[in-house]
Amino acid sequence: MTLKAPVAQKIDHIIKQHGQERNDPYHWLRDENWQKFIQGDMDFANPEIKAYIEAENAYKDAVMAEYKGVQKNLYDEILSRVKEDDQSCPIKKGDYFYYSREEKGKNYPILCRKFQSLSASEEIYFDVNVEAEGHDLFMTGAASTNRSQTFYAYSFNLTGSMEATIRVRDLATGKDMDWEFPDSTGSFIWDDDEHLYIVERDEASRGRDVYRVNIHKGYEQRELIFSKPEKYDSMFMSLSKTNDRKYYLLNLDSGSTHSVFVSEAGSHQFHEFALGENDVSFTLDHYQDEFYILTNEGEANNFKILKSPAQREKWGQEHWQEFLPEDSKLCLNSIHFYSHYLVSEKRNNEKALDEIVVRDMNSGNERVISMPDEAYSLEFIGAWDHQSTKVMFDYESPVRPEQVFELNLDSGETESIYTREVPNFDSSQYVVKREFAKARDGESVPLTIIHRKDLKQDSSAKALVYGYGSYGYGMSAAFSGKLFSLVNRGFVYAVAHIRGGDEKGYQWYLDGKMEKKMNTFHDFIDCCEHLIQNQYTSKGQIAINGGSAGGLLMGAVTNLRPDLFGSVVADVAFSDVITTISDASLPLTPPEWEEWGNPIESKIDFEYISQYSPYDNISAADYPPILFNSGISDEQVTYWEPAKMVAKLREYKTDSNHILLNMNMGAGHAGASKRYEWIDEVAFDYAFILKCFGMV
Repeated sequence: MTLKAPVAQKIDHIIKQHGQERNDPYHWLRDENWQKFIQGDMDFANPEIKAYIEAENAYKDAVMAEYKGVQKNLYDEILSRVKEDDQSCPIKKGDYFYYSREEKGKNYPILCRKFQSLSASEEIYFDVNVEAEGHDLFMTGAASTNRSQTFYAYSFNLTGSMEATIRVRDLATGKDMDWEFPDSTGSFIWDDDEHLYIVERDEASRGRDVYRVNIHKGYEQRELIFSKPEKYDSMFMSLSKTNDRKYYLLNLDSGSTHSVFVSEAGSHQFHEFALGENDVSFTLDHYQDEFYILTNEGEANNFKILKSPAQREKWGQEHWQEFLPEDSKLCLNSIHFYSHYLVSEKRNNEKALDEIVVRDMNSGNERVISMPDEAYSLEFIGAWDHQSTKVMFDYESPVRPEQVFELNLDSGETESIYTREVPNFDSSQYVVKREFAKARDGESVPLTIIHRKDLKQDSSAKALVYGYGSYGYGMSAAFSGKLFSLVNRGFVYAVAHIRGGDEKGYQWYLDGKMEKKMNTFHDFIDCCEHLIQNQYTSKGQIAINGGSAGGLLMGAVTNLRPDLFGSVVADVAFSDVITTISDASLPLTPPEWEEWGNPIESKIDFEYISQYSPYDNISAADYPPILFNSGISDEQVTYWEPAKMVAKLREYKTDSNHILLNMNMGAGHAGASKRYEWIDEVAFDYAFILKCFGMV
């Protein structure tokens, strides 16, 4: 007998807002003990909620049972393109070369170093597999050694939440100190060889206090260094340093407001350097007693570089001078000083591709590092020593695995020093293209397209299209070996670089947020139409995927054009937008108002968000098969959002297609932490897509 889909009970829950009433009958799926789940405690206040989620998982398993063999084949294929015994590119830090290794059969990396020479004996200083023993999930975060390379500080989490615990390891003994710093945001920096600055997490998960901790005295004797001003309560806090480590930076950020506090090393005092509102930001580095400020102040949305005296009494903007003006075609993303060189990461807005520009601060001469491929990812790595004239950068493309290059700043010469080996992969069999879809308002939206060389472009192929388009996070054209299990089956894979990301510069982000958010969804649909018009695929033969805000994208575009898609995979989907950001009690809500609008105070924002909030726009229509992946411990997109989405879709849809909820009861926003579990998750998603199209 076939297992029937669970039917959630309906309990009226009337919400009154801006003179309107709406009923949310699945509101009851929000358990009052949900914050316990974030800490790993599955103590449901309402056992009916637990039973419902378990029923959903059982139904998902039953529906996918006939594709267990396909999932296993996919798992084996993806694993076959992973070098299980592998090693990362060694990076020189002081007297040591640092690298990580992965061993066949082990889920986590092994962190190693060698003294002075790569031919020296190996020292394993942190084996994540050992640390993760006895835990279903072990997520590592920020980690670094002190300058003397004698102690190693690291953060970790056991539930998948945003909380992090920080510990310090004595590298001479290989043992951790007998204290830990619990409930941090995970952001920390070394002050000197024996002290850390750590951001303590507050009840809203954003961070409020910075403590200085003596690693020999521990948590109990921590010293309060800084408390966030109350007016910045909704902002997230993080710590960093200038490249020469002479100044510490405390960065406060929310959706459109940015503040930078600066502390001279050794002073233990932070003072506000600059405040940017209305999407103005400031990023600092230090060179020869001056701060160089990367900013879009003055509507310079491709960014410019200003400079200011480093002395606190001259921080006022009347002392700032322009160093490099805004470029009309290149968006500046980051700046780094090494020796007498300024290294900038820039985005070519027309091509939506990255470049590295090296400027000799003595002569003013510049060199540009770019790559010939139509689509690629270029990421600056740098060097541990800020006086070094040799730095590293990472390059890859969708059909070219990661390479690390060493760049000689003096000569401009580059040398490949590392290439990631990908077994059972032949790049010559594939094509990567950069095309531009015509959006309905005339904009050109970049598309990265991958397919086999022997693909017949006759509309017969299936396609998988990925998108995100929020928070200014651009999707890079990087390599991912997992994709070729679908590409080898004839799929066209495409990434839609839609507005809301920064693929075409900062303005691209601004044109996909707040009152312009609909551009994000329209761009994605127009990208899919481009693939159809150019005979890569056809209507109904497109699978789509996105996570978090990309999960919102999945819900919004499926409501707008359910006929366009044949399969939808929505990961940790931010789907109940209007209700979530109308609830100020949720810790992550206030910062969201500067990204989406504030529907509590503004009727205009309320009505605009109501146009696209996926949960609120489900209608009586035929929907494609949809898989919602979620994690019970997720505090960024709480579990009940996709759960409610599934329940309401089942109520309204007029077709017989499956709507599945895959709730991981031991993970949060990022999903599984184990290497082999992660591969299995991908294999499950791909098996679902193949099932939707009747393929194996």
